Amino acid sequence: MSIWKHTFRGVFILGNLVVGTGFLCCAYSPLLSPVAHPVLACAGLFFPFFLLALIVLAVVGLFHGWKFMCIPLLLLLAGGGAVATYTPFRGGEEPTDGDVLKFLTYNVMNMYGDAENESRPVQHYIQESDADVVCLQEYQWDAQETRKVFPMYPYRKLLKASNGNGMACLSRFPILSVEQIPYESGSNASFLLRLNIKGDTLTLICNHLESNKLDAHDKEVYEGLLKSPEEQNVKSDSKYLLHKLADAVAIRGPQADSVAQAISRQSGKYLLVCGDFNDSPISYAHHTIGKGLTDAYREAGWGPGFSYNRNFLYFRIDHLFVNKGFRVLKCRVDNSISASDHYPLWCLVEKL
Repeated sequence: MSIWKHTFRGVFILGNLVVGTGFLCCAYSPLLSPVAHPVLACAGLFFPFFLLALIVLAVVGLFHGWKFMCIPLLLLLAGGGAVATYTPFRGGEEPTDGDVLKFLTYNVMNMYGDAENESRPVQHYIQESDADVVCLQEYQWDAQETRKVFPMYPYRKLLKASNGNGMACLSRFPILSVEQIPYESGSNASFLLRLNIKGDTLTLICNHLESNKLDAHDKEVYEGLLKSPEEQNVKSDSKYLLHKLADAVAIRGPQADSVAQAISRQSGKYLLVCGDFNDSPISYAHHTIGKGLTDAYREAGWGPGFSYNRNFLYFRIDHLFVNKGFRVLKCRVDNSISASDHYPLWCLVEKL
């Protein structure tokens, strides 16, 4: 064997070892407690980069024989669950003759997009969505304005924790009760609602978990790292941003635990959990809240489905889960509207 082949084999194996270790650490990082390991718990944010690197290694291996290709493929299989969660390719199913419902969750950024645009794109999107139930985060309109603008939803509940961001539930079906899920937060909250849907009780949990607290300066730092990284600033800026993310993850972890505990106490046939989790699909919050439930986007979504769309921070941080009382038909992140820093996430489900 020539020196070149020996060198290539050594470099290829080393590359797989480094990339594979990073890939698997990211894939299984949702199992780590963000309170005990806040920095490591952020590893899921780097999952797409290691996934892309592993795919490149697999393609390179393909041109050098199946033995070279086996290593990255085995690594991809080992982290296959995370890959399917991060970027599913499930087209979904067309609506059937069964009892189909449409749910919409949308962080509307305090309706700033409507304040800056006379056509009121966010308002019109919700009005024309044909959703049966709408969960809104960062919603500040009062009851009078909500009733005036959304007459197609006869049942409305404004949800707000003390000193917190507003939320709302708009429904075509009666809202029977509302209770806040207790956890520590300065401005975020989760609410458990019960709705009467054609004689059946639906437990609906609307969430707006702790934000990553990246202010305008932080986002400028992040954009600077992407656009024109300078050798002397990369390490310090990256460390600064990572610690800010870790602080938020450590707060979000107990919040996710509280929501998961509330879910575990439910015994009804129909349960749906949705909202702005402020965390990616490869995260402790997503894993903990979704345990025992079906991730609607993984079940019937297509591609990575980034729901946050500002400052090059492209992640899917809005999620929707259902229990076994529903069959997921289709789930989409709708990037046809960009009036908020989030895209809306909608889902068609069939009652079983």
